[in-house]
Amino acid sequence: MKNGEIMNRIIMDSIFGQVRIAITHEDKLVHFFLERETNWNNYGDIYMGRIEQIKPGIQAAFVNIGSEKNGLLHLEDIIPNEDNKPIDKLVKKGQELLVQIKKEAIAEKGARLTTKFSISGHYLVLLPYENRIFTSKKISNKEEKNRITTGINEVKDGNYGVIIRTEAMGIDLDIIKKELNYLINRWEKINHSEIAPKLMYNDSTTVVKILRDFYTQQIDEIIVNDMDIINELQEYLAIYSYQDIEKIKYVDKNNLLELYHIEKKTMQLFDRKVWLKSGGYIVIDFTEACTVIDINSGKFTGKKNMDETILKINLEASEVIADQIRLRNISGIIIIDYINIKMKEEQHIIIKHLNKHLQKDKVKTKVYGFTELCILQMTRQQQGKSLSMLQSEHCRLCGGTGLIPNQEALFYRCLASIERNKDVLEGDTIIIKVNPYIKKLIDEIEMKNEKFTFIQMIKDFYKKKSIIEEDEFLEIDEMKVLSCVDRHLGSN
Repeated sequence: MKNGEIMNRIIMDSIFGQVRIAITHEDKLVHFFLERETNWNNYGDIYMGRIEQIKPGIQAAFVNIGSEKNGLLHLEDIIPNEDNKPIDKLVKKGQELLVQIKKEAIAEKGARLTTKFSISGHYLVLLPYENRIFTSKKISNKEEKNRITTGINEVKDGNYGVIIRTEAMGIDLDIIKKELNYLINRWEKINHSEIAPKLMYNDSTTVVKILRDFYTQQIDEIIVNDMDIINELQEYLAIYSYQDIEKIKYVDKNNLLELYHIEKKTMQLFDRKVWLKSGGYIVIDFTEACTVIDINSGKFTGKKNMDETILKINLEASEVIADQIRLRNISGIIIIDYINIKMKEEQHIIIKHLNKHLQKDKVKTKVYGFTELCILQMTRQQQGKSLSMLQSEHCRLCGGTGLIPNQEALFYRCLASIERNKDVLEGDTIIIKVNPYIKKLIDEIEMKNEKFTFIQMIKDFYKKKSIIEEDEFLEIDEMKVLSCVDRHLGSN
């Protein structure tokens, strides 16, 4: 911060192959991204793939692009298909085909692929095989729209289509035309005769994508602690905004996010519960099918009537939800359970307020409205992996449910095992082998000296001493019961 001045920044913190990128507006976090050297099959990358299987039943084909799981190519994502032919008439098993990542692989699902290619630039998006010009809805001025469209038509080849991005507003036509030629050149350099599977085109690193999608003249500084990234930034700005290279600042320190007081904010992006300023809170849960967000009043009681109190919490929650969806890069179906919103008038107020704050998001969102159960439905287009996917994995202890067996459940599980093989009761002591995670859970409960513990229940039931031992070869839900005399294996 310069002499206490409020700044707009892009902060790029690099350490051990990971780059964390924070974009701040007036020192408030508005965007956050992660890039790792291990990331691959990224959104926008183009591959020469090979058709491995064709599934007419779902009108889709599985394509080998060299990743662990084959990508999925749906009929609707194959062009040209003017005659609406079925997929088995368009592609054949073993055929090599150029495809682009439309949606990155998630969990057990492979990447979603398309042949509707796009090459993104700072001001334009090139659409090979199209012949139309599309304009960002945010360019509302008709004169400006006509100026750019006319300029592009002067140089555009009939074999290409173009999307005019919002960033093109007010930009000199010569610069826009120069980028169009640059994008066409990038597309034409892709070799369509390579042997699959092979990466043919990398859509750029996250660093370049951030500049392409988020850099504007309103950015005061670009703070970086890695010289390789600085070189990458300088090369990009030399093409698009040479005079802004001076905004790049090298800071020789680790954890720039802490230095600029936003580390705490980024860490909160992994919390399940997010508190509101009013004292209410939202809870964010992820399932295979959708993301569920629940709003709670928490500590907030309000000073006026109940309806006004509830509406105030719901409006505040809408702002926070819009921010969390954008910052966490949550995509797909999103369901929001507001507090007691039944009146149509209040529902319209909520939808209008939520849409207003979703406008900060560059990724396409759509609010569908409330269901009969007063649950709001919306969607957000997938672009890259969410923060939760990049930074977490399923818990081996709970299997991703968020739940672990309590002491009573462990007792009955052990009881069933012993009753199936009562020979283990011949000795003075029962040996119970469990997974190391379960052993740690049991030990922690024992240390609290609670009255009803797993060990105490076994002792009271069988009048025998029990010993818990860990076995790293056991699964979470497995348990072995042995006699202390012969260590005979009990059935599970």
